[in-house]
Amino acid sequence: MSSTLLVLLGSVVLLLAAWDVFITTLTLRGGGPVVRRATRLVWSGLLALHRRGWRPGLLSFGGGLAVALSLGVWVILLAAGWCLIFAGLPGAVIDGSSGAPADLLSRLYFAGFNLFTLGVGDYRPSGPLAQALTVAASASGLLGITLAITYLGPVASGGVSRRALAGEISLLGQTPDEIIEAARAQGADRFAARLEGLAPAILKMAEQHLAYPVLSYFHSPQPRLALPLRLAGLYEALLALKCGQENHAKAVRDYDSVLEAIEIYVRRLGREAADRKTTPEPQATDLCGVAADSEPSSTGRDSTAITRRRLRAMVERDGWTWRDVSGDAAEGPLPRV
Repeated sequence: MSSTLLVLLGSVVLLLAAWDVFITTLTLRGGGPVVRRATRLVWSGLLALHRRGWRPGLLSFGGGLAVALSLGVWVILLAAGWCLIFAGLPGAVIDGSSGAPADLLSRLYFAGFNLFTLGVGDYRPSGPLAQALTVAASASGLLGITLAITYLGPVASGGVSRRALAGEISLLGQTPDEIIEAARAQGADRFAARLEGLAPAILKMAEQHLAYPVLSYFHSPQPRLALPLRLAGLYEALLALKCGQENHAKAVRDYDSVLEAIEIYVRRLGREAADRKTTPEPQATDLCGVAADSEPSSTGRDSTAITRRRLRAMVERDGWTWRDVSGDAAEGPLPRV
């Protein structure tokens, strides 16, 4: 391979690494193209092992592995890019003692070392161009480490917030039936007062997931702290509670606020979970007709059907089944939307 081609290829790899780091850490568009695909692939592998019963609790490591993989991907891309550039410049890296040109593996070692430090002198750059590139390699490594550390803070905070939100919802009830029973026992207005603050919290979590998609891989083995389960159960319960509440306008408004927040949440995460068109809508015995066996006849029912499909996809993508949301829910599909 010609020297010019090696330099061009190395430059492309470095640009890809820079773009991936930029998109992942400095924008609200989610993970970069490389990190997003790599983490999704790893999670799919863990999920497949989990579904085969290979090892209980395996998914609990998903979030940490996804973050570690993201950092590892960036280091590998940067090291590979600089190695290709140095490999395309004959005599750019020499042995510190003999002055002989370094081989390919030695250039890879030199490039990787310079991402974190200027080296120990066993290999050194030869000539002004190589020296300038060495400084640039060290600067790219320092900048990458700084951005990675900055990225870890919001991710850790988001993981804690995710569990806290799930725990808060679980206080309303562990299943849709429990939530409905609690609401009927307390009265519509009093129960609606307990929902205050939930909609903003769900919307905030939706935006955090949009900015940091890796949060979806922070799986909780405890059902009460599993956010997909809690959101699905709450959505099912509120759909049923809206029926026959014409005399409680404020309660209905509060229900609608939380329902809309959940719908926004699943729109943010729906593509990460699964294609809604390939996931059948879960059935329930009585959701005011929204889950009836006939085709949806209104925009509202159509939107609800889509949301319930996406909720089911999210639940399954987190390693659970719809029966973990409601044990007696039927599983038959509806016509696709």
